[in-house]
Amino acid sequence: MLCGRRPGSEGDMGWVVAEAARRTGGRFVLPAQARSEHDVLATYCLVAPRGVDVVPLAQRFAVGQSLGTWVEVPGATDEMRRLYEGRVASIVAVPAADLTYQLPDEVSYLIQIAIPVANLGSDLAQLITTFLGNDASTSIRAKLVDLELPPELVDACGGPRFGTAGIRELTGVFDRPLVLNMIKPCTGLSPDAGAAVFYETALGGPDMIKDDELLGSTDFSPLVERVTAFTRAAERAAEVTGRQTLYIPNVTAQGTVLLDNARRAVDAGARAVMVAYGSVGLGMLAELSRTVGVPVLGHYAGSGMWSEGARSGMTAGLAAGFFPRLCGADLAVVNTPYGGYSMTRSSYLEVVNRLSLPMDGLRPTMPVVGGGVHAGVVELYLSELGPDVVLAPGGGVQGHPDGPAAGVRSILRAIEAWQANIPTDEYAAGFPELAAALAAFGYRKEGGI
Repeated sequence: MLCGRRPGSEGDMGWVVAEAARRTGGRFVLPAQARSEHDVLATYCLVAPRGVDVVPLAQRFAVGQSLGTWVEVPGATDEMRRLYEGRVASIVAVPAADLTYQLPDEVSYLIQIAIPVANLGSDLAQLITTFLGNDASTSIRAKLVDLELPPELVDACGGPRFGTAGIRELTGVFDRPLVLNMIKPCTGLSPDAGAAVFYETALGGPDMIKDDELLGSTDFSPLVERVTAFTRAAERAAEVTGRQTLYIPNVTAQGTVLLDNARRAVDAGARAVMVAYGSVGLGMLAELSRTVGVPVLGHYAGSGMWSEGARSGMTAGLAAGFFPRLCGADLAVVNTPYGGYSMTRSSYLEVVNRLSLPMDGLRPTMPVVGGGVHAGVVELYLSELGPDVVLAPGGGVQGHPDGPAAGVRSILRAIEAWQANIPTDEYAAGFPELAAALAAFGYRKEGGI
């Protein structure tokens, strides 16, 4: 009896909910109710043979990600279950079949479970463990595809301290996409040798130059010496160009060495820092963002293992988009389908959307498009992503036939062409450095799958 008054009851919805919970063992909840109770809603994709009853499987999964284990254990009280046990919010078959004869031999399911926020506190490491650990990593092949956090958890995590607006303020560029170059060769250069490359590149007018993610603080290039040398190179170039190029050193390191690296880099003159969050962990990215006092560029290096499994881990949108933003990356490098990586176009756009679209409580993170970027693909990227992005050519600048400064100018000219709604190859007729880049690297103006 779900409508009207139950004899002897007060007849309110509280009884209806309690009765429904009693009949289902307390293992189900509607998504709207879970949101009102400030649960975290996690959606997983899993594949099961046609004959598998997915309902008890989903129930066990929800319990396994929260209070329970594969067997009943002493000490689990009804009160503990009420407060801390996960519940099933929805089960959707793909294709969305409601009749058994409509199901294929293998059925994909989107299973949404609600986990009480009380289980998590505000700790990001515990958040990751809760949704990717226990049954999700030991007994069920399920991939996390979406995560809805209650506002109090989003507020506790904080997100970017500067975000897109802060990066534009720092660089002084408000009317176009930004340009970032990374020093090549990736590693092996001394601070003085790297500073010479930096200076020649900065003469072309890039907004930012960063270390490659493969270069840390090494014997041949100690971090503080590199920051000092590159900062001087930026100042010398600014005397010629009138524009100060922002240098972003890589401070990635183990444990608290990372935070010490960041402090020493800022003390030596760095106005932003970079970290490979896949290598150090998302919790360390959050701690760096919270304490360093300058913008943080999050690099995806090492994070591919989180998303590349078709039936495990999490989607690229979460791994390289949602979580870096939640953890405080002001800029985040984005992989794409156009640089040799076998990423679907929809996944790449999902990453960018997770970084940049409005989200209550979080500033947007500025996407940094990297991997195979050159003047011949600028039109493609900007047509898909718009102006609030950073174009990050490496070899497309350092390998330009006329040198790195010409490489930077070729990117800037390609941006001008897009802003003027002129095809890049037509615009190149008036700019030799752009024409040389197209001849060397090619021209592509349409996307992929």
